[in-house]
Amino acid sequence: MKIEFKHAAVALDLSEASDLIMDSIPHLKNFGTEKITLVTVVPVPYAVERTEFSTDKQRQKLKAYKKQLEEAGFETRFEIRSGVHFYPPSEIITQAEECGADYIVIANRGHSKVQEMLMGSTATEVLQRSPLPVFLINVEVDWHDDDTDKRKLVLSQSAEKSLNHIMFATDFSETASRAFEVVKQFESAGLVQKVSLIHIQGHHYLALSDPASFEDLTDKNREQLNELRNELSDNTREEAEIIITFGTPAKEIIAASEENNATMLIMGAQGKGFIEKFFIGGVSSQVTRISKIPVLLIPAEREQSE
Repeated sequence: MKIEFKHAAVALDLSEASDLIMDSIPHLKNFGTEKITLVTVVPVPYAVERTEFSTDKQRQKLKAYKKQLEEAGFETRFEIRSGVHFYPPSEIITQAEECGADYIVIANRGHSKVQEMLMGSTATEVLQRSPLPVFLINVEVDWHDDDTDKRKLVLSQSAEKSLNHIMFATDFSETASRAFEVVKQFESAGLVQKVSLIHIQGHHYLALSDPASFEDLTDKNREQLNELRNELSDNTREEAEIIITFGTPAKEIIAASEENNATMLIMGAQGKGFIEKFFIGGVSSQVTRISKIPVLLIPAEREQSE
């Protein structure tokens, strides 16, 4: 089944990070995106009377964002989800599904880095819970050289470059295969300059105890990656690189992406250790926390009954 990227639900907390997301959205046209729904969640504390609470400030900023995107050629609307102690990750996902979005766009920084470290960021929760693909735009803190009190948020990498060099990480699971279909969609459209295929072997004990078996495993994995490479179009097949290493998967994926100058990571949100509805694969979660380049996570396919 082809995964569409025509309609993006863009999560904004109207912080400094939101302005950076807005700068990136025009480049989503490369994904085939035509429609944008801006989503902002405004929890209402119990201590505030509902009649005293106003979202006028948020509405005015979203109207300005809407106008900006319409001028860039997008069909655009916005939604403010406000209620007593609304939980932003759940509300973002609910809104994305209700408006028929194909995927969610979110940044990995918001109001409070301290809160993110202690409680887990909204982005992390959305990545773990979303039944839709999630495109993560990475934002870094740029500290002023001579004044630690001064800082600003900057894009680690512009979304404009995302499709230049896709690195696809696979554990050969069904969800990874689903993610690879997205890689093929992008590169067959002629938008991708290079594709790298990487598999991390976490079998340290096998390498130490039985080198011959480890070599057989490596050969088997290389053959599987070669089969994937052969599925690529003429645009990228010949130059596609195969990478096999072993170690801690998330660290190895990040190291390889940096060494090979990848511009976007695409991978399945859950791997072979996934227990439906109860456990999210740790590798994808770790990658999104430390990656400096955009990450596109493709979730497992939902059952028909869902």
